[in-house]
Amino acid sequence: MVTQEEYANIMDSSQLQQQLGMSNLQAQQQLLMQEQERGLAEEQLDVEDIIDRIYNLLQGRELKDLGQGKEWIESSTKGMKVLSDWGIQRVMQIIRFHINKNTLLSNFREEQINRLMYDFTTELNDLVLLKYKQLFREPTFEECKKIVENRLLEKQKIKMFSNEVLGLNSNEEQIKTDLLLELEGRIEYEIGKIRDDERKEKIKEYGLLLSEIEQSIYSTINRALGGKERETLRRHAQFSEIRALQPESMQKKGGMFSWLRNPTAT
Repeated sequence: MVTQEEYANIMDSSQLQQQLGMSNLQAQQQLLMQEQERGLAEEQLDVEDIIDRIYNLLQGRELKDLGQGKEWIESSTKGMKVLSDWGIQRVMQIIRFHINKNTLLSNFREEQINRLMYDFTTELNDLVLLKYKQLFREPTFEECKKIVENRLLEKQKIKMFSNEVLGLNSNEEQIKTDLLLELEGRIEYEIGKIRDDERKEKIKEYGLLLSEIEQSIYSTINRALGGKERETLRRHAQFSEIRALQPESMQKKGGMFSWLRNPTAT
């Protein structure tokens, strides 16, 4: 038969185990909550998606759903790549310098942001003026060759049509030979001219390109206006601390102020 003293010891041991179990459960819940908050903070400060999107757009790619999720693929539209490989890397250097966690966690005043953006756009304009030949893409030799061939074919068709209208006989091979003789000694010049013309077409898109880069950087810096990004993270951290300190019973009932939302609650 269990004595009263033995019964009291059993009850004390049972209560102690129950308290230890609740403590372990609360510790696990607190750890899980901290991990969730850490994940939220990391996601909030993660800028790699922004940078990756800018890089793929500069490469002239497009985002398409291939059935197993969206992927960046080469665009089916020709001429979408405006910058050279060197130009893309140089612009991405500038992007990474401005779009990062340090920028997000800064504390800027409005006049500081305006000054930063003014300096940035000024320097980027200067870079283009001084290094536009390196920045903007020019066609490869194979692309130039294809352009020359297409022009010759176009001239050949026009010449044959002209002879047809005038009632003259047309010898396709002879016309082609004559056109090649006209081009003899001018191939290098024509290729150089094609490259210059193609680069000029790319430079026409500079204004839009500058606006897109400027907007991306401004949006990032503006998130640090008045330290807003830091303040948001701080509020998340404080909320986690308060929630972790609340007894589990309060969390299930809706928190320590649940009676304000439900006056009839007892």
